[in-house]
Amino acid sequence: MKRKKINTAPRKTILIVTSTESESLYFSQMRKDCRYTNLTVLWASEAKTIEDIIAVASKERIRGRYDSVWASLSTQAMNITPEHIKEATSFANKKKVKLAWNNPDISLWYLLHLQTPRLPITDVAVIEASLKGIFSDFTKEPSYLLDKGSSLHLKLFGNKAQAVVNAGTYNTLAKARLGSLEPVNMTKLLNDITLYCGNADITHNQKLIGMKNN
Repeated sequence: MKRKKINTAPRKTILIVTSTESESLYFSQMRKDCRYTNLTVLWASEAKTIEDIIAVASKERIRGRYDSVWASLSTQAMNITPEHIKEATSFANKKKVKLAWNNPDISLWYLLHLQTPRLPITDVAVIEASLKGIFSDFTKEPSYLLDKGSSLHLKLFGNKAQAVVNAGTYNTLAKARLGSLEPVNMTKLLNDITLYCGNADITHNQKLIGMKNN
């Protein structure tokens, strides 16, 4: 009997190029915890401007033939303003690179998994202090994610949907008071990850670190 040929389309791929090592480590945790084998994370360590990061992402998009490419920005680390992001949008679109950002940095995204700030926060130290009240060893330094915070993504994952709701509430509050670009733009990136990588069930991993009892 002639064998029936099974046509299986290859999984589409996604690339995230980050402005900081902390962002890179966080998304790498996500890749590992969720077993997203078609997600690649790259820290653009030598990039000095948004345009530099977009250029790196664009080059990698062509080289790796990625289906979806994102640049993740932490505004404080890059010393950039919302206006800089607005100005870079057309260049990003031209290069087929999507932009995600946190103002002032990725630690705001962690915090939004747990609460909605009542006022706009521009000082990372304030966010760091709030997170220390929940994770006693927390620090915004990349070394945290390599040591005491190596399971941070697992701890936050269960609140992912709440983070999206909290980000929407916080963006509305911040824009009403500051009248600028929303401080958090992560939801579309998460949607793309789900679209290309699928929904993740990391209950088993959470059990391994004592987060689940059954």
